[in-house]
Amino acid sequence: MKTLARFLVITCGVLFLVGTILGASFIWDAFLRTPSRDAESVVVTVEPGSATDNISVNLKKLELIPSRFGFKLYVRLIKATKDFQPGEFTIKEGSNYASIVSLMTSVASDEVTITFPEGLNIEQMTERIDMAFGDGQGQVWLEGLDDTKWEETFSFIFTDFMGFPLEGYLFPDTYRVSRSGFPDDLTYKLLTNFGEKLSPELRVEITNQGKTIHEVLTLASIVEKEVTTDADRAKVADLFWRRLDVGMALQADSTVHYIVGNDDKNVYTSDFDRSVDSLYNTYKYPDLPPGPICNPSLSAIKAVIYPEANDAWYFLTDAEGNVHYARTNDEQNENKVLYLK
Repeated sequence: MKTLARFLVITCGVLFLVGTILGASFIWDAFLRTPSRDAESVVVTVEPGSATDNISVNLKKLELIPSRFGFKLYVRLIKATKDFQPGEFTIKEGSNYASIVSLMTSVASDEVTITFPEGLNIEQMTERIDMAFGDGQGQVWLEGLDDTKWEETFSFIFTDFMGFPLEGYLFPDTYRVSRSGFPDDLTYKLLTNFGEKLSPELRVEITNQGKTIHEVLTLASIVEKEVTTDADRAKVADLFWRRLDVGMALQADSTVHYIVGNDDKNVYTSDFDRSVDSLYNTYKYPDLPPGPICNPSLSAIKAVIYPEANDAWYFLTDAEGNVHYARTNDEQNENKVLYLK
């Protein structure tokens, strides 16, 4: 009996100790953990209708919480499983559960954080705006783009004959925007950021080359969609400029995808799509399209301003994303057989 009693006492002691440690760890993670001074900020996207489990998976993947179980336990304890708001939230690494959940369950505050990745077109931007500001707000923003006040405020804008006003001029980045100032506040910040990124040095270089900002942006948007690395962008930009100089069609799949609404780089343009009669169809018309097909990165813009001279006239991208260049159409056809299986 004494042995059994001693075993029970030890077992209870161990369980108590383990429980105390786990409890203390939970309390630390839930309420006391705080970001360090140099903690990074991470933007977290919550889709409409997201369950706590899905949110916890995303937070753990981004290394913003130490434990999915602990996070979900906290959410259940405060009965907030149905309170998460859709949108984008900026969270500092090292934040505790209480601060994270408070931020993500607050009824829409006046300020919203929204991120536009590089290479989105305006229609894709409206989808992100709907998610951040509410259904239908993307259309409200879109209608506000067709306003001459933006061209009066920002002298670099040229929108004649474009599919969407301001396409290409809305710089991809993360923005904090007040709901009370939406949609004009968002548009103003997008255009202001573009104006700052296109430095005076870049503008002088564009002028010295006898080109316009609109031409550079239009080609940069195509380069953005065609290739991904800085090195390839500079080479492809040179290839495209030379084609334009000799009156040769760019034959960029991305411009046709823009017309037909297909943004998949891995889908090659069909003969049917190439027959679409549009000035954006660079298979049909040997010139730059009327305007940009997306909002390009600074990398793509610089590649078009500072292209890398080379002797290739053709290129293609294989399934792994590697770019293969050719000097002649015969070489290009050989590459198609080798790399487009």
